[in-house]
Amino acid sequence: MERATPVGSPASTATASTTWGRRPRPDPATRRPAPDPRAVARPVHRYGSPSMSGTKSNVQRFEAGDVIFREGDPSTTAYVVASGEVTLVKETERGLVQLATLGKGELLGEMGAVDTDPRSATAVARTPVSLHAFSRKAFVRKLEEDPEMALRLVVRLSRRLRNANDRIAQLEQIADVPAEPRAGEAASGGSTALVPAGEGGAPVAGAGRGDSLLGRLMGALRGSTGPRTSEGALAGVARGRQPVLAVAGFPGPGGNDQRARVLEAVEGLSGIRVRKLDKAVPYSPELDPYTALSGAVGAGRPMLREVGADLLVWGGPDAAGRLVELRFLTPWGSKEIERVGMMSPQNALFVPLDFDPAWHVLVQAVTLAAMEPRTEAQGKTLVETLPSLAEAAGALLTELPYGLTGLETAQIVACYGNVLAVVGVWANEPAWLEHAAAAFEEGIRHLPRDADAEWGVLHRSLGLVWQALVERGHPSVGPRQAVDAFKAALESFHRDLYPYEWAGLKHRLGLLSYRIHMAEGDPAALRESINAFQAALQVFNTAETPERWGEAMHDLAQVLQVYGGQERKPEVLSRAVDAANAALQVRTLDAAPLLWAATQNNLGSALFLMFRLAKDAGALYQAREAFHQSANTYELHGAKRQADIVSRNLRRVENLIDRQGSRSTPEPDWVRPGQGAEDAGGGGWTEPTEDPEALPMDGGLR
Repeated sequence: MERATPVGSPASTATASTTWGRRPRPDPATRRPAPDPRAVARPVHRYGSPSMSGTKSNVQRFEAGDVIFREGDPSTTAYVVASGEVTLVKETERGLVQLATLGKGELLGEMGAVDTDPRSATAVARTPVSLHAFSRKAFVRKLEEDPEMALRLVVRLSRRLRNANDRIAQLEQIADVPAEPRAGEAASGGSTALVPAGEGGAPVAGAGRGDSLLGRLMGALRGSTGPRTSEGALAGVARGRQPVLAVAGFPGPGGNDQRARVLEAVEGLSGIRVRKLDKAVPYSPELDPYTALSGAVGAGRPMLREVGADLLVWGGPDAAGRLVELRFLTPWGSKEIERVGMMSPQNALFVPLDFDPAWHVLVQAVTLAAMEPRTEAQGKTLVETLPSLAEAAGALLTELPYGLTGLETAQIVACYGNVLAVVGVWANEPAWLEHAAAAFEEGIRHLPRDADAEWGVLHRSLGLVWQALVERGHPSVGPRQAVDAFKAALESFHRDLYPYEWAGLKHRLGLLSYRIHMAEGDPAALRESINAFQAALQVFNTAETPERWGEAMHDLAQVLQVYGGQERKPEVLSRAVDAANAALQVRTLDAAPLLWAATQNNLGSALFLMFRLAKDAGALYQAREAFHQSANTYELHGAKRQADIVSRNLRRVENLIDRQGSRSTPEPDWVRPGQGAEDAGGGGWTEPTEDPEALPMDGGLR
C-alpha cells in the first residue's frame, strides 16, 4: 500500500513543541526514589496511638530474598514492618500461592504470636527489609494496653483469613500446564513464560529444564542455595501474575490469515503469555454503533474472564478488504476509575490488510499500553519497554497510507496518543504527556461530524492528560483546559446511555472546579464543584460502585467545608460532616487506611469550622480526635507530607483547648450537643485565626 503524509500531519499542523513523531526517552534518574528509612523514627501523637512505640522491641534487617520465617516454624515473635516489603507464600495441595505483600507499618507474624501455633505461611523479604521484632509477651501486653489496636487486629485477621481462603480456592496450581511456545521456539522447553528475564530480556543463567523456576523457588524457601533477590525467588509464584493476552478469532474471508499476522506481532512482546481463542467476538455492523459495540463488549468480557486474560484483542478485516480493524477489551468496565491513556471499547487501531512486519511496533506498542500493570515489576517492565516502541511507532506514523478516512486517521492517532500518555504517567515524564495531548488534538481535528462516540472518547482522553499535567504543576496548562475537554466529552457521553462515564466526567469536573476556586478565588467555581459532585453521586452508589461513591462523597465533604467556612453557613458545614461520616463507611481504616486518614482530616476540618461559627465545644473535641486519628495513621504509613499537614491542624485545636486550661473545660462526652463554651464554664473561647489546611485532591488518576 502506498504511503503519503496525511492531511493534518504533525509536519503541517503541530508546533515544534507538540509534534508527535519521535519522543524523548525518560530519564531513569527521575523515577520515584525509595522511601527514606529514617522516616520510621518520627514520633507519633498521643490519645491512643496505634503504634507500638511504648513497647520494647529490637530491629532486625533482612536482604531481598531472605526467608524471615518458614511455614511450620515455632511462633515466638511478632513484627512490624519498618521499611521495605515482605511477601507471604503458602504451600497448599493446589500448589504454592502468594497470600499477601506487606509494607511499612503492617503487622507480620501476629497470628502465631497470639495463638502460639506454628507459622502458617512463609515470609520472604521482597526488598531489603527492616522489622521491629517483639516477643510474644511484649506483643500480648501491648494488645491488653490498647483495646483499639486489639480490635483492629481482630478485623485485620478476619479480612486476611477471608482473602487467603478466597485466593487458595481460586488460584490455579503453579506450572500445571506448560505455556504455549512462541513462534520459532521448540515445544520442549524453549518458552520463557515461567523464566524470569535478565538484562535485555535474556533468560537467567541456570533456568533450563533441569533447574526449573518452581524447583529453584522451592529450594530457596527451604533453605538451599538459590537466587538471593526476591524478584528471582518469587517470579512466577502464581502463573496469574504473568500478564495474559488473548486474541479472539477473526471472522470472514481472510480472517485467519490476518489474525496470524497479529499473533506474529504480539508474540514479540516479552513476558506476556499469548492465548489463541477459537471463538470470534460477535459484532453486527448493520446495527447502530452503540448497540453493536455494546453487544460485542457484553459477549467479549465473559471470553476474557474465562481464560483469565488481562486483555482481549478482537476484530478482523473490514468489509472493503482494505484494512484490519483491531479493538481492545480489558477486564475493567465503565464503573472503574478512568486512567490516563486508557483504551476504550470505542478505540480502534487500523492497520493495512496483509501488513508487513514494519507495522509490528505500532501493534505491539498499542497492545502493551492497553494492558494495565498489576504489579510494580510489571510497571517497571512497561517503562523500560514501551518508550522504544513508541519512538519506532512514531517514526512509522510520520507517513500514513493513502485512502484513509478521517475517522480511520483519527483512531490511529488516538491509539498512538494512548501509548504516549501511558509512558508519561508511568515514567512521570510531562514531555510525553504533552505529546499525548498533541496527538489527541490531532485526532479530534480529523473526526467527521457524525463520529459522536469517538468525539467523547478523544475529548475524555485529552482531558485526562491535561488534568495529569495540571496535577504535576505544568506551567502552561491550566485546569480550565481540562474542564473544557471534559465538557466536550459530555456532549457524547449521555447519562441514559453511558451513566458511569457521565458520572466519572462529572466527578472530574468537580475536582477541577475546586482547583480553579483555590487558584483564582472564584466562588462560582466552588458552587459548580459542589453541583458536579452531587451529580456524580446520582449514579455512584454503595452497592455497585462503593469505592467511587466513597471518593465522591469524600471530595464533596472537602468542598462543602470550604464553602461553608467561607460563606459562614453552619448548615453547609453540617452537610460536610454528614458527607465525611458517610464516606468513612466505605473508606474504612482496615481496608484503606490512607483514604480513611484523608477523610478524617476532612471531618476534623468541618467540625473545627463548626466550632468557629456555632461555638460548639463538642465539635472542637471531635475535631481534635479526627485530626489525631488522621495524623497517627499517616505517620504509621510513612506519608510525611500528609502527616505534617494534619499535625498542624491538630496543633491548632490543641493550642486552642490548652488556652482554656485556667478554667474547667468539659470533655466531649460531657458537653451537650449545641452547648456553647460560655454555658459550659464561662470565660468564652478564643476565636481561632487560621482555617484548617486541606489535603490536596489527586483526582484518583491512574
